[in-house]
Amino acid sequence: MGFDLFMLAIAVITAGLLTWFIIRFFFGERKASESTVANGSQSANITVHGGYSPDIVQLRAGIPTELVFDRQETGECTSHVVFADLGLDAALPGNAKTTVKLPPLPAGDYPFACGMNMVHGLLRVTGESSASTPKAEEKRTGGVAANPADALENERLDAEERRAEIKSTARLTLIAAIFTIPVFIVAMLSMHNGSMLPEWMTNPWLQAILITPVMFYCGNPIHRVGWAAMRHHSPDMNSLVALGTGAAYVYSLVTCIASSLMPTGSRDPYFESVGVVITLVLVGRLLEAKAREGTGKAVQSLIKLAPRTARRITQDDLHAGEAHWKLLSTGTDVAVDQLSTGDLLVIHPGERIPADGVVVAGSAQVDESMITGESKPVAKQVDATVTGATMTMKGSFVMRATQIGADSVLSQIITLVSRAQATKAPVQKLADRIARIFVPAVMIIAIWTFVVWTVVGPQPRLAHALVAAVSVLIIACPCALGLATPLSVTVATGLGATNGVLVTSAQALEDARRIRTVVFDKTGTITRGITDAGSSLDKASYTNDTIKDGSKEAVTALRNAGIRTVMLSGDKAEVAERIASEVGIDTVIAQVRPDGKADWIAKLQAERDQTGHHDELIAMVGDGINDAPALARADIGFAIGTGTDVAMQSADVTLMSGDLRGVLRTINLSNATMRNIKENLAWAFGYNVIGIPLAAGVLYPFTGWLLSPMIAGLAMALSSVCLVLNANRLHHANIREDAVGAPAAARSGQSSSSNTGIATNSSNRTGRVNVIIDEHTTIVGAGTTVNNNHNNKENTMEMHHMHMDKPVEGETATDPVCGMTVAINADAITREYEGKTYYFCGEHCATNFSKAPQVFLS
Repeated sequence: MGFDLFMLAIAVITAGLLTWFIIRFFFGERKASESTVANGSQSANITVHGGYSPDIVQLRAGIPTELVFDRQETGECTSHVVFADLGLDAALPGNAKTTVKLPPLPAGDYPFACGMNMVHGLLRVTGESSASTPKAEEKRTGGVAANPADALENERLDAEERRAEIKSTARLTLIAAIFTIPVFIVAMLSMHNGSMLPEWMTNPWLQAILITPVMFYCGNPIHRVGWAAMRHHSPDMNSLVALGTGAAYVYSLVTCIASSLMPTGSRDPYFESVGVVITLVLVGRLLEAKAREGTGKAVQSLIKLAPRTARRITQDDLHAGEAHWKLLSTGTDVAVDQLSTGDLLVIHPGERIPADGVVVAGSAQVDESMITGESKPVAKQVDATVTGATMTMKGSFVMRATQIGADSVLSQIITLVSRAQATKAPVQKLADRIARIFVPAVMIIAIWTFVVWTVVGPQPRLAHALVAAVSVLIIACPCALGLATPLSVTVATGLGATNGVLVTSAQALEDARRIRTVVFDKTGTITRGITDAGSSLDKASYTNDTIKDGSKEAVTALRNAGIRTVMLSGDKAEVAERIASEVGIDTVIAQVRPDGKADWIAKLQAERDQTGHHDELIAMVGDGINDAPALARADIGFAIGTGTDVAMQSADVTLMSGDLRGVLRTINLSNATMRNIKENLAWAFGYNVIGIPLAAGVLYPFTGWLLSPMIAGLAMALSSVCLVLNANRLHHANIREDAVGAPAAARSGQSSSSNTGIATNSSNRTGRVNVIIDEHTTIVGAGTTVNNNHNNKENTMEMHHMHMDKPVEGETATDPVCGMTVAINADAITREYEGKTYYFCGEHCATNFSKAPQVFLS
């Protein structure tokens, strides 16, 4: 008993010291490396080898920065560096130096990580400067301008590195399997009937000779990265495998060299476990790399759409007539990279358009589904714009190139998608916090598992302790935590792009499912934007404007999902009301000043916050320059892809086709993505929470079952593969455009806050559109007079229609604006119009009536 107490004391003290060392080493304060300032800019060198060294870089605020990444390894994990707060994703080719340029940054911490979110670093910006925190508009464009050419190059480098990794991993897996399988078979047979095997076959030195190449050659990528990561204070899955297999290999080697030193019953080597674990980890890497090819296939398919050559003709060929330029022999084939703005290009049926441009001769039916998501071909006549990478279905035409290369729509789409994939969804924050402490925590659990089995475990204690501790190290999968969100975001943004929905950030992708109010611009968004005959550019009128295809269906589906719909328009109240009635809009805010839309968005947000429904988001859909402030001010901004660049730059989402059903697609995409992310997180947390205790042996007292390191290695290898496969299921998600798969609270037919405020669905009560006139607008109706000498009783809540207490005696009247019943008494709020007195529930309704009485009385 004294021996046991002595061993217990030694084991506990040793484990305590190791625990203290791990905590101090991985979580102790580390000194940042300062940048070098010269010639008005600052620079820092960062080595990439199993981690970032230094992993904390101190920069000065307000000075442009150049970070030189010296990547001294290959493999997909560190092939990218992602600055999520800046929306920047830079490719880092293997065994090469890459310079990443950053603009002047305000003071603060800017984390960066590898493309698989496993290796982390930090830029710590200190000092004062004139640089300010990025505005909402800047955040939506990532804060750092992204070069479309860089996005295309990143995708190319990704594909090359992934192919090289798959080839290398496949070769190492084959070699490891050849050396491991004989050892594994012998080990399994000896467990059942070892006496039937010849002695030379069970000789541990033969096992050592076969497994040593597996350990140090095939396992070299694991050990090199794993030990380097620990040295850089950022241990990962490779570190755990390196520790586990290293401990098992050393233990087995000791049993070969000095087995007499080992306790009786603990003299059997575990070479087969070392070989099997390394082989299974390599198999898992290979399967994961193959599966990850699918996560980015949407962007890759977009890249493949671009034709490599174009048929260029001269001005003389064009003047020679259609019969001449239609000849296949007319013109010269040139590489797309050699095109210039203004070049004349001839496009024949079945060919992809090589650049953005304008039709100058001929006509054709063009399939734009790869850009807009709309399957119906579009007719193109002279002066019509065409988009590069779209397909000519029928007809031939000559076009003049206007945007080529990095300036083309296709390149911009690829850039937006790549930038969105570089951002982080808020839901990822918890997983990131846990992932940062996960590996050290697993090391500590393995240490104490070893201690418990050594002190109180059954004989052979040392063998059981080693098996349990190694299993704990190997079964843990921090990659699952790091990959749970980024994989789904990558697939979802690509899926959105192929459906004509460009989401600019992971946060917008996550938040879209919480939209409860959609505010639409009218002209060019709901309608086609057709001006009346005779109206001038400086004062256009849209009395005869028509509804765009899909507008009515989109509004109907939103209302069916309990999402409020509001229309902001600078047009006359009667015109806006007619359009709203046609599509089914709940509320119209008419005659809004060009700079007043953002104010109304702010009012809607303030009203929502007053009711305590902070999680119910307000979206804005618009297409014009005057919509840009409102798009930036809204919780989520939707820009029409056929609108202005300013609007698209201010928005979180761009609807390429201009069809409002894209809003439905976005909400459904958000729902599908978050469902997929939650599945991934549940798997990642559940796997580790269940697997680690099982590996530690919690079931042994009840079942006598102890997990083998080989089984632990198999489980760990397949865990990340399952995560990738689940993320790839998003490719087959049904992104509907005819209905919203909203949460139950919204499907009840009315938002939780829909009974109050500006956007009150009063049409549900009165059977008509709720019309509000912008209070900053003054209307003088032709041939009418409005008497403003009235009782002015300003309502204390000016943005709400207030009920007047009904008197016990006396008559009542109906408010002509909102339809409410109000009492006729000395305190009533009134207005006179054409000799008649009208009564109102509040000053807000009375003010709207004064501006356009004919609208409400019609």
